[in-house]
Amino acid sequence: MPVMILKKYNLLVTYPNLDNTPLHVIGSLSNKQGNGSNFWTPKFLRANADFWLSLLVAIFVIGFGIFLGWSNYRVVTPAPSPGYHYVAEPHNPLSFMASWDAPNYLYIARHGYTSEMWTNWFPLYPLLINAANHLVPSPLDSALLIAWASLVGAIYFYIKIARLLFGITDEFEPLRAVIFFVLFPTAVFLIAPFTESLFSLLALGAIYFALKKQWLFSALLTMLCTATHITGPFVVVLIALILLEQKTHIQYVLLASAIGSLGLLDYMLYLYLRFHNPIAYIQTQVAKHGWDQSHYLTLLTSTTFTTGLLITLILLSAIYWWPRKKSFAVYSLLYPAVPLAGKQYGGFDRYVLMAFPIQFMLYGYFRDKKKSYAFVTAILGIMWTYFLLQYAGGYIGS
Repeated sequence: MPVMILKKYNLLVTYPNLDNTPLHVIGSLSNKQGNGSNFWTPKFLRANADFWLSLLVAIFVIGFGIFLGWSNYRVVTPAPSPGYHYVAEPHNPLSFMASWDAPNYLYIARHGYTSEMWTNWFPLYPLLINAANHLVPSPLDSALLIAWASLVGAIYFYIKIARLLFGITDEFEPLRAVIFFVLFPTAVFLIAPFTESLFSLLALGAIYFALKKQWLFSALLTMLCTATHITGPFVVVLIALILLEQKTHIQYVLLASAIGSLGLLDYMLYLYLRFHNPIAYIQTQVAKHGWDQSHYLTLLTSTTFTTGLLITLILLSAIYWWPRKKSFAVYSLLYPAVPLAGKQYGGFDRYVLMAFPIQFMLYGYFRDKKKSYAFVTAILGIMWTYFLLQYAGGYIGS
């Protein structure tokens, strides 16, 4: 019986017939690129494996989240705060997904900045909702589609960064990494009409291109970040530090920082032209959340279990990344500046979702500890479910 050995894939193929038709294959299917999954994967899927994985994860998280939220919304009495519920589309079955800040983004998308009280919600997401609303009749559906499409892109760049940081070559190992992102306790805001998924897409994309030393692409995405969320300047700092770590010439680091800041500067110019007040977004934040009436003692007395856990994770992230990647450590430590500036925790639980070094730290630390990994991911799943059910009932928004 003729025998042929394919050394490249370590296969033993036997040919029982004279026409050399192979009967069976014996041996390992592994090759130099991974653990063998590439051998069975069609070429078009192999070329875009990270994208398809991102799409499937996003579909599952969105679908499961909506199912849980809708089921909960049918049996639980919604929170009695009418100002935090979206009421413009009462017959939209997904209206339970739009609570707290979501109606404000939808209002701005439809009416613009009619007064300074709206200015602490940054403009890029409402602008995209308005544009999508020309194609999709429902403003809420438009907002959700943007958030969900952004989530696919955010997961994609998260996977790409995980490959760079941890040297992952396997096609399915990134799934174990991305669980820490999509099941982060407050990750419900990634599937709701909030800016978190859009910001994550832009920030993670900027981080990826900075790690690849493509400073211009990184700078452009950072610019959009600073037009999306008040924590956008944190990304400017992070990208500058990453570029310095990547030995990028100082002139390009400075140029990337300048370009990255344009999103915020353009918004401030608009506020000056519209309200003659370029820092209206800060003053509105102070007034709306009572920053000028809070005290540092409030931080101690109002610390919850979740808030304490998130602060602990921030500190652990800084410790973990300092000897590995100082830019990630510094970026993590920027997030406590939010409660320190406001002397209260309004929005803090949600903002920490975008402190991405935390999620990467959790994967890096637990990936080789099978029992601990399973335990931690189970706890995250329980906390994610709790936050989701609370949000769907309108009981939590930060």
